[in-house]
Amino acid sequence: MAFSQFSGINAIMYYSTKIFTTAGIGVQDAFGSSVVVGLVNVVFTFVAIGLVDKAGRRPLLIVGLGVQVLALTTVGILFFVEAGGMLLLAAILAFIAAFAMALGPIPWIFCSEVFPTKIRGRAMSVATFTIWVSCYVVAQTFPMLNDHPDIGPAKTFLVYAAFSLAALGFVILKLPETKGRTLEAIEASWKRR
Repeated sequence: MAFSQFSGINAIMYYSTKIFTTAGIGVQDAFGSSVVVGLVNVVFTFVAIGLVDKAGRRPLLIVGLGVQVLALTTVGILFFVEAGGMLLLAAILAFIAAFAMALGPIPWIFCSEVFPTKIRGRAMSVATFTIWVSCYVVAQTFPMLNDHPDIGPAKTFLVYAAFSLAALGFVILKLPETKGRTLEAIEASWKRR
């Protein structure tokens, strides 16, 4: 849950207009770009809904996080070389699409499946608390990092790329697939470990 926020999603969702104007896109175009960001988010959430039970949770997360790492690295590089415009918008939209089909919805699904029935309610409370605390941290730190003369948007987005890479490693190394398994079978698999 923390990885989903530390990938920088809400920095983009909350501050997209500021990000685009920093990249040299005019204010009017920045507002239009923000609308496109929202539309891509909605469309790719429906892609996730259509694929999550067919493709599985792990494959969607692996693909989505791989695209996130590439997209966020591209955003960081584009800010570093002071290139904006359509290429920057395309990289941000690629990140939004990847997030919306993977790291946005799947942690909620996974958490609701993986915890034993006995503690599921409390565990989901902890998961929800974690995501909102992480969201608060990102929302509060993004303006400071983005505006800091030694950090700026380039390094900020590279930090988000590093968190996405760490999330990818976590998914590959630690996350079991839960597609097609009953809650009882998932709970029993934890007891065998």
